[in-house]
Amino acid sequence: MTSFPSTSSSPIPCPALFLEPRPRDFGQRFFGQRGFGGLLEDFHRPKSDGTTRWIPQYNLQNFWRRRIPPLAFGLIEPLIPPRMKNADDFHRLPGHFPYRTNEFELYNRNLLATRYFDYNNDEDTVGILKIWTVNERSKRRLLETFSVEISSDGIPIHDSLQSVSELKLKMLPPVKNEQRPPKTKEQLLELRTSIWSPRSFTRLFLRSPTLLQMIQLAEEDDSEEEESSTEIIGKHIPIFHSAVKSFSESHLLEGTLAVVDYGGRVWIHDYASETPDQPVKLAANDQEIYQFATFCDHPKMIAIAGSYHFETVDMRSSNTSRACTELWRSPLFETRRRDEALYIQSVPPVSSAIRHVARVPETANNYLVMTDRALHLIDDRFPGKTVLSVEHPFSTGTHKMIVSENMKDPVDGGNVISIFCLDQLQVLNSSISMTKLYSHPSGVWSSVDAFHSMGEPENFNQVVRRGKYADPEVLSEPTRAMALVEHRNWKSSLLLRQTDDGAIWWQKFSNEAASEQEIVEEERKSLERIIEKRNIDPDSWKREEFRPVYSDGMVETAKETPADLRHVIHVGSPSIDRRVISKFYHRAANLQRQAARFNITQHPNHLDVLPLDDVNSVLSKITLDTWQAFETLTNENRKVCGFRGSHSCEGSEYDEANLAQTYSALLSLAILGDDLKRVDRKAILKTVKESQRDNGCFWSQGVGSESDMRFVFCAVAICKILDGEKEDIIDWERLSSFLKKSLNIDGGIGQAPGDESHGGSTFCAVASLALANRLWTEEVLSRRDIDRLIRWAIQKQHVGFHGRAHKPDDSCYAFWIGATLKILNAYHLISKPHLREFLMISQHMHIGGFCKYPEPGGYSDILHTYFSIAALSLLGEPALNPVHPSLNVSMRAADHIARIRFK
Repeated sequence: MTSFPSTSSSPIPCPALFLEPRPRDFGQRFFGQRGFGGLLEDFHRPKSDGTTRWIPQYNLQNFWRRRIPPLAFGLIEPLIPPRMKNADDFHRLPGHFPYRTNEFELYNRNLLATRYFDYNNDEDTVGILKIWTVNERSKRRLLETFSVEISSDGIPIHDSLQSVSELKLKMLPPVKNEQRPPKTKEQLLELRTSIWSPRSFTRLFLRSPTLLQMIQLAEEDDSEEEESSTEIIGKHIPIFHSAVKSFSESHLLEGTLAVVDYGGRVWIHDYASETPDQPVKLAANDQEIYQFATFCDHPKMIAIAGSYHFETVDMRSSNTSRACTELWRSPLFETRRRDEALYIQSVPPVSSAIRHVARVPETANNYLVMTDRALHLIDDRFPGKTVLSVEHPFSTGTHKMIVSENMKDPVDGGNVISIFCLDQLQVLNSSISMTKLYSHPSGVWSSVDAFHSMGEPENFNQVVRRGKYADPEVLSEPTRAMALVEHRNWKSSLLLRQTDDGAIWWQKFSNEAASEQEIVEEERKSLERIIEKRNIDPDSWKREEFRPVYSDGMVETAKETPADLRHVIHVGSPSIDRRVISKFYHRAANLQRQAARFNITQHPNHLDVLPLDDVNSVLSKITLDTWQAFETLTNENRKVCGFRGSHSCEGSEYDEANLAQTYSALLSLAILGDDLKRVDRKAILKTVKESQRDNGCFWSQGVGSESDMRFVFCAVAICKILDGEKEDIIDWERLSSFLKKSLNIDGGIGQAPGDESHGGSTFCAVASLALANRLWTEEVLSRRDIDRLIRWAIQKQHVGFHGRAHKPDDSCYAFWIGATLKILNAYHLISKPHLREFLMISQHMHIGGFCKYPEPGGYSDILHTYFSIAALSLLGEPALNPVHPSLNVSMRAADHIARIRFK
């Protein structure tokens, strides 16, 4: 059943099984995307001329046509160089997590903490910034402390940077049972400063997978001019002796923590009390498994979230009673996207999981809830309602979220809050993304713009170009931690980030409106500071010499065994011409492929050795039983149904059906508008079923023929076209195993297990899962696998797309990889102008059509012309029919296939 809105000029299919509403188009911040959405009339502040003042709920920056601060002011500048450069001190690939990293270790993972001390004087330096960091290269067990002075314009003074102290962390939980051996030291997951730290000392929270501790570090007096040092007042103060999932500190009650353990229970902890190691369990719903907690504006109210719901709890309730009020629940159809292939699901889609919750600063009723799909603004005065939703491109919902303090807008008098998100898997071109929300004086909320990238330190290489083969100025290390430094007396804020090599970078955000000329001038000054900083000690910023050292057993598991050794036997004779050997080798190979079709029931007891000049006598050596078996098999093959490639083999024993030609022929009939009634549907589906191998793949043309990921896609597509999905044609248990084994460590998918990742085979695998409605069920590819797959696909774009690493861009991969990203809802992450430019210059200027790639002397061909046009259709080129990315056919033909009904 399909419903069409009566007001639409063209019918838009909508799956009506669950009556899913079509989402509204609120537009985005980029050029070419339309709409503001949710225009509301502002009754509180009418214009001076009496006309209506409108407030858009989305895209406020585009509606007002001005940049709303805070704005990035300058480049990303270096502050602290990399440390721990010895390869022996680092036990994994640089820039990558260990391959056995658990998913729970990535959420709320942040190893950078800061605290600002104000000098309260009129000099150029207004304060000092303390930085605590745990370097990834130190196995996350070395706590380093740095200090740097901040100038009056909010810029760190590099000459004042100094290393204060180093402390080895021992995250060793106490042994609860003396008979059990002590646990090994754990690596740190989160480092956070307490908001209640007095000026005399700083409290640092340390969270590992099974422990939450605190360290108290004394701060020196401002009047002392001696060398800075840090005295440890309290070391490894236990807070919670269990696996801690997340924790939150109260902004109203000093020393009060809300801790969520991995059992899903919430504990209220007062670390300033006389019994700091005795937390109190919160009287919430015992049937729920909670994930996050944050404190409300009332000192005795706390907001907690499960995987799909958000509620408030009164801490004053006794253990026998429960006072929970559900505020919000994740929408049922939020996981569906507009550009997702339309198909009717047998079960409702799973709701988006909640990844982060936070209280909006300086408000009494507003909260932020981050899900896998969007960022939601909640108001506890309107339970069950969403005030505002801003979609984001992170399938993981980001791993770390920081909400800034309110910033006053000097132009319109509203308040702006910034949300910074860190994704550890770096799906986008930057790990850190940002969006802003605007609170109008009338109480209405608006989104300023969409989530957008904040860049990476390596973007400096695009500014300073030193030649194609020169070493880059800045190393391409991913961002692993971030911290936001704010102060009410400042006119700016600082975003600090730590890359994987331990280097710390800073980026300035101005709280005042700035013109384009001022922004360009600040970037010029920033560039001069970067060059000056790196020229002082260029050796400190060089990449270390990496040697692959692993600590988790990968070397042992990948080591060759004696059975894996290959023995090479050299055969040669000076009396034999090499060209003759090559000729007979190819003839023997052809005979071997033909013999593979024979169903030999009995093997001879010995092998006959034939001379090279009498290879044709192989046929005379075939026994009578073998010929009879071949004749029987040939008769059976004549019953196999499908489409062949041409008539060149007509009348031959090898005139067989081919899965690829069958798929192409069925699509051609659908394009011509045929109803497929004259197609022997049952026989074709039977052929597909019998073509599946034991390893899950499919033979292309009978036993012994080609077998790889291409024919997996053909088989699944044939079942989709002929409506054979519910007839158990494909053994998905075996096929799923084949697909999982073909997934490589870089995120891409090869033609078969062990093969190199390839753009064409990746498309075939992803499109097969999408056509079979198994892409998002996580039975084959997990969310983490999809994230790595998206990252691999995006990295294949230079100007156009290339199918394999270190290969030139090829016009056909504009569809293979572009359609893959389209299916994975990540097509918006590519650079569309560059891809279109590459396709346009790939045209042949004289004979027309598209070439493989633009080169002198190249000629266009039909294959690359078709896929280039299909890629332009994915880009939204005018006058081109839209393409169904999974089926590789126009949407018009795909709709025709969907309307065909077989008896």
